[in-house]
Amino acid sequence: MKTPWFLVLTLAVTSSLSQEKSVIGDFTKSPTEHIIQQIDKPFGVKSVSGTIVESGGFHERMAAVLFEIQGPGSDRKIRRTHTDKNGRFKIGRVPEGVYRFKATRNGFQSVMGTIHVSKNADQRQEIKIEMPVGV
Repeated sequence: MKTPWFLVLTLAVTSSLSQEKSVIGDFTKSPTEHIIQQIDKPFGVKSVSGTIVESGGFHERMAAVLFEIQGPGSDRKIRRTHTDKNGRFKIGRVPEGVYRFKATRNGFQSVMGTIHVSKNADQRQEIKIEMPVGV
């Protein structure tokens, strides 16, 4: 018996969406998001603050980037902020632990990774994220 084409298409779309959801989790997805860059090396910091710049040529600081963290650990709580006109962001009063993060802005590839917040981290260590232009 032949399987109807619309059933195959539905299964393919459902499978694709479930894989995407597992990568993104509960983070916000921008309307133009097609690619998510994964930063393999975790950031080790005392506080969640940093700068987001455009990757490539001039490393322009990026305003209005949505920066989100989820955690600590398996806690699904999400905290979010936007970068200011100088590309700076800060989320205050973040307890020690391991957090996932995502930086998103329309027209750019999103960036995800991990942050280890610890009172033993280097005081000067700061999060610096480069966002590639979207494809």
